[in-house]
Amino acid sequence: LTQAFASFSPPVAAASIAQVHRAEIEKDGVRRPVAVKILRPNIAERFRRDLGALMFAARTAEALSPEARRLRSIEIVDTLARSVAMEMDLRLEAAALSEMAENTRDDPDFRVPMVDWDRTSHHVLTMEWIEGLPLSDRARLEAAQVDLPDLGRKVIQSFLQHALRDGLFHADMHPGNLFVDDSGRLVAVDFGIMGRLGLKERRFLAEILLGFITRDYRRVAEVHFEAGYVPAHHSIENFAQAIRAIGEPIHNRR
Repeated sequence: LTQAFASFSPPVAAASIAQVHRAEIEKDGVRRPVAVKILRPNIAERFRRDLGALMFAARTAEALSPEARRLRSIEIVDTLARSVAMEMDLRLEAAALSEMAENTRDDPDFRVPMVDWDRTSHHVLTMEWIEGLPLSDRARLEAAQVDLPDLGRKVIQSFLQHALRDGLFHADMHPGNLFVDDSGRLVAVDFGIMGRLGLKERRFLAEILLGFITRDYRRVAEVHFEAGYVPAHHSIENFAQAIRAIGEPIHNRR
């Protein structure tokens, strides 16, 4: 640690997979704060055991129950296993962070921390330390006179730009992972869970959102069927009615 960092503090945040420390690096006599994310010891083996138990349960359920086969339990566990595998190699998180930095470098309202590749490995991710107000602390945001409606706009527009424009988006964008920096820009952290959308999926999402905005609930329902999100034996009319029951209360809140 003393060779890589000029100072290293106790954990400032901790979760089931990793914990984050505040540290400092020194270059040319100047110290700079960084965030250091470290995987917990033996976490990969513990998750392998847990996923093995889940897969056994899923296979047993699908073998015994048609209802379980309909729910695609094995496929769900497979998806979870792929997601966990990515979280177990912090180089992959660093790569996702770097890719999103490239995608958003010209965005006026959003940015991400810079990766320190020289101090990043399979088990350690070092990145720029973010000074800002967490979106989870409404009292501090209000005390700093942050424009909350405008902040909400930035969150929604940033997410949609990433998903629809780039096809790569932060899949864990809860308030604890979002900050407002001194310039008013939105800054995201914790890129362990990311999502990707192909061109076809982006079109489906765009059409669904447009249908909700324009109150074209029939088209929203049709897109769900075209995308295969709803089995073909269901009624488009009934599904459109259910969607209307969701959309109209939202429109009437204005």
